[in-house]
Amino acid sequence: MIPAVVDGPYLVEHADGVVTITFNRPEARNAIPTLAVLPLADLFARIAADPDARVVLVKAMGDHFGGGGDVAGMKASLELDRDARSKSYVQRLDNASAMVRNWCAIPQPIVTAARGSVAGAAMMYTLGADVAFGDASTYFLCAHTLIGLTPDSGLSWMLVRAIGVKRATDMFLSGRKVGAEEAMAMGLLSRIVAPEAVEAQAEKLARALARGPAQVLRDAKRMIAAAPAATLAGQLDLERDKVAEHVAAPDFEEGVTAFMEKRRARFPSAG
Repeated sequence: MIPAVVDGPYLVEHADGVVTITFNRPEARNAIPTLAVLPLADLFARIAADPDARVVLVKAMGDHFGGGGDVAGMKASLELDRDARSKSYVQRLDNASAMVRNWCAIPQPIVTAARGSVAGAAMMYTLGADVAFGDASTYFLCAHTLIGLTPDSGLSWMLVRAIGVKRATDMFLSGRKVGAEEAMAMGLLSRIVAPEAVEAQAEKLARALARGPAQVLRDAKRMIAAAPAATLAGQLDLERDKVAEHVAAPDFEEGVTAFMEKRRARFPSAG
């Protein structure tokens, strides 16, 4: 069961197979507060286990998708002595690790709609998404070194796999902004659309995916994610096995029939 959240640093709505998560701290550029980390980790685990959750859509209130970690909270930690501060961050990062692991383990398709800044820890959402929408205002920023920190929230793993070692190192060491067009060329964005259309286009895709063959979409996502570490022979075997599995399923029967009848498929798994 995925509970609705109607107030707080993020909002949650579950309707028609789409779980919509909306970051709700526009006054802080939607920076992720420490107290929200474990609840988000729990939310992601619930989504992964819910058969009625077919797609995840992530968006944000205001002009910025996410400002990363809560720097105001970091400033408050300066009141601790250095040893106590270090120990407190071990716990913080362990909690953040649970959030990242659960996010990356979501088997359903994930769509994000990002305007403005996508900074620091907020990048994990777009890096873990299957389709990432942006507009001309969208930019990415790894500012960790600018405040004397190394990467966290899985970014040193996720970003390298998304754009390669050289580009990731440049972003981490320089702390420079990567604008929408460059982000698109790198692979940080899937689509750049008009500013007024970012959320609408992302929601349109999410709802279309929610009407799709649920297990096929999950398996396709899993296969593509595994491909970089697979051999060609292994991947061909996996493709064979998955196709053999799905041709015996009702979704395949409906898909082929709908195609021949020139109508939109009504896949049984979509409810």
